[in-house]
Amino acid sequence: MLDSKLKRRLQTILGKIENDYKRAGIDRRKTGEVRIEMAMNLCLKHIEELNSTQNLPSDIKRTALEYGWSVYMDLQNFDSPVERVDIAGRKREFSLDTVLNRIKVLEEAEEVIHHGMFSGGTGYRSVNWDAEYWMATTKGNQVENEYWNEEEAKKKRPVKVYTKEELKKFQ
Repeated sequence: MLDSKLKRRLQTILGKIENDYKRAGIDRRKTGEVRIEMAMNLCLKHIEELNSTQNLPSDIKRTALEYGWSVYMDLQNFDSPVERVDIAGRKREFSLDTVLNRIKVLEEAEEVIHHGMFSGGTGYRSVNWDAEYWMATTKGNQVENEYWNEEEAKKKRPVKVYTKEELKKFQ
């Protein structure tokens, strides 16, 4: 009915869908928190993978998609005491009052506030990736454009000023 390669692919995808649901239950038992959105997104990704699988007979594909959607619906109704966004959510979250107090203490101490002290993200905000050999350099060490000629830039060039009659020709 199905060749072995297609059968293995189908079993792998269905196994991933089932494992996503099991992982949500394990997280709820171990920590009392569940990453519902992440589990639902993974389940949708696997359902899309099922849907895009070629050469699957329509009855098998329909049955597999029904199973995937039933797991997705179960995840939507999954009961958990606390939903968490990601693994280390509590470690990364700070209240606004904490940050404002930190800034206030620094201002009162009259210390120098460094450029990237309060920048977010991964720290690549001021990196120039256009440097030679794709090596990251800060913009302070950026090489000057060797094709820029300061003398040529200072020269005045003739500019054509069109009259109203000449502009009407372009319309």
